[in-house]
Parts: sequence; C-alpha cells; structure tokens
Amino acid sequence: MTVDDHLAVEEASAAELRGDWATAFDRHRRVPMFAESQHGAHLRLMADLGDAAPDWLRARFVSTLVRRWEGYGQPRRAGRVLGHVVPMVYPHGIPFDAIGCAHPEQLGAWIFSRDWVVRQADAYDLGGLQDLLHLPAAAGAIATAPRVAEWARAPMGGFRIVGADGAEMVVADAVTGEQVTLLDLGLTHHLEVGTHVLGRIVPTSHPPGRLFDWRPLPVDEETATAIARDPQRWLKILAARAHWRRLPQAFSHLSDSSLTADLPRHAWGALLGHPVDGLEQIPRTLAAHALFSVLGLDADVIRRQRHLVAELLLDEAVDEHTVTRFAAPSYRAGWQQLAAAVPSYARRWCDQALWLIDAATDEGLAG
Repeated sequence: MTVDDHLAVEEASAAELRGDWATAFDRHRRVPMFAESQHGAHLRLMADLGDAAPDWLRARFVSTLVRRWEGYGQPRRAGRVLGHVVPMVYPHGIPFDAIGCAHPEQLGAWIFSRDWVVRQADAYDLGGLQDLLHLPAAAGAIATAPRVAEWARAPMGGFRIVGADGAEMVVADAVTGEQVTLLDLGLTHHLEVGTHVLGRIVPTSHPPGRLFDWRPLPVDEETATAIARDPQRWLKILAARAHWRRLPQAFSHLSDSSLTADLPRHAWGALLGHPVDGLEQIPRTLAAHALFSVLGLDADVIRRQRHLVAELLLDEAVDEHTVTRFAAPSYRAGWQQLAAAVPSYARRWCDQALWLIDAATDEGLAG
C-alpha cells in the first residue's frame, strides 16, 4: 500500500467512527485493493440508505466495526481472539482445506470475517461491543444505532426453527420449547424448518420487536440443547464438543454473510438456480439476468421469494446502469410487484425505475 492508501484507510476509519458512511465509503474505495471488498459494499449500502435504514440494520453494521478495531488506532484485538478463542474452536488445528483458505497469510482475515464463533466471542464475550460503546471517537456511529447498547447484553441461545409466515419467523427454545416470534429475514430460504441454530435474540423497533443479531449458526440438536440449558457456558460447551470431535471440522466457518438478511452474501443467486450458499464473486451480467428474471415473475412467486429479491436489489452488482436498462413500460408491472413485495429499505431501485418509466411516458404523450 502507498502512503496515500494508508491515509485513505485512516480517513475512512475516522469517518466510520463518526457515523459518516458516505465519506467512509469514498475513502475506503480509494484504496485499489478494496475495490471489491465486502466492507466497502456495506459502507455504500449504509450511505445510500441513510435515514431509511431500519434500526436493526444500523446496529448490525455498527457491530461489524468491532472487528475493524486495529484501524481505529486501538490495541490490537486479534491477539486475544486468536490466542484464546481460535484454539477452542479448532483444537485439532485449523483445517485450511475445509475453510477454503489457500494462503496462511490470509488466515487472520478469513477467521475474523467468516468464523461465526470468533465473531460472537469478540463482539460479546470479550467485550468488543462494550468497548466500542465507550470509545469517545465512536459517539457518532453509536448515535446512529442507539439500540446497539441493548444488543451488547444479549445472551447466547439454542433454538429450533419452527417456520416463517409473512414478515415473521418463529423459533423455539431448544430446552423449554417456548416459542419466540422474530422478524423474518429469510433464514428459511437457507435452512430447513426443524434445523437447530445458535444465536442471540436482540430488540428492534420494527415489528415484531425482536430478531437474531446476525445470521445464526446451524448446529445439531444436542449442541443447541446443551447451550440453551447453560447459555453462559456456550463457548466452553462448543470447545468441549469440538475437542471430542462431536462437531464437524470448521463447524463455525460460514461463507460471507449478508448484512440485510439472515442469509449468505449473494444468496439471490438462488433466483437463477444456484445454491443459496454457492456464489462468491458476482458478474454484473448475472445480476442483470436475475433482475430480468424476477421482473417476469408473478406476484405470488415474488412474495415467496421476497427476501432473495430484496437481496438482489440491495446488491452492489445492481446499479443505475442495470436498472435503466429495464426502465421501460413493458416492465412497469414487474417493478410495481417488486415494490409491493420487498421491505421499504429495498425499494429504491423500484421507485427510480417507475419514475423513469413515468417520465418517458409523459414525454412521449407530450410529443
């Protein structure tokens, strides 16, 4: 990296702590090696949404800043995580093939970005979120997501997925069977009803008032039950089960997660028949193909696939050029159906396409 690159990183980090997502995105993407970064995509999303971002999305994003601690000039958190948590998760050594990490020098980045247990332990059990809340320079970022202070106290839990209906999902405590209604962010597109998961249930002002703080981790019933019975010992329980090989290798290693759904990043590839967890890099031509496909679906299909459609509309691969290609009267009904089905924070391109269609129609009538 050049001197200018390092300066851009410092400026991006300072802007993140201020809650100035637009400036942070601009500085972040000035660094050539960050041109395709997931964090840059998240910054752009937050900058684009602004005040339209729901409180849970703001809190999720702020929680991702914990793992960027080094960039804020604070003591490196990686030492505690790599020295304490990683040996618990990988007691028999890190299986490079299983996690798909080809080069040892990339290991730290892969562990911090994709290991679910590491993320949870760092943000909660090792106090990452609490530290961020008390960092004076982070007051601006925290102000954008005031409920993140409540999230920092959320306990771990073990649950069974009961099902999803409309905008709500139901999970049951793995021990008591008590059912909890959560905001549905598309989890059942990825995991079957009956699957056991680990996760933290946190508050939101959006009905029904609760959701998982992050995409939850699928586990076997015995693991979920043990942790539901003794949530405070969740990390030690996982460590013991990993040590005795009761859990698969790399059980906590996930693909990159979406910020806006309980799904893998680019899960919308399923709209074209790809596995939900199967796409890493997305050519823009594939996104255009997916958009063309969903604009031709009937309303019932779109409603059933609304989380995948929303993920498509929020993806960086769908840009103004792509949307303009389909801003024609023949697609008006399709855009209207998308706008009616997806959450309000995913409608920006629908509104722009319909505006362009109306503008072109009015101009044609005037001519």
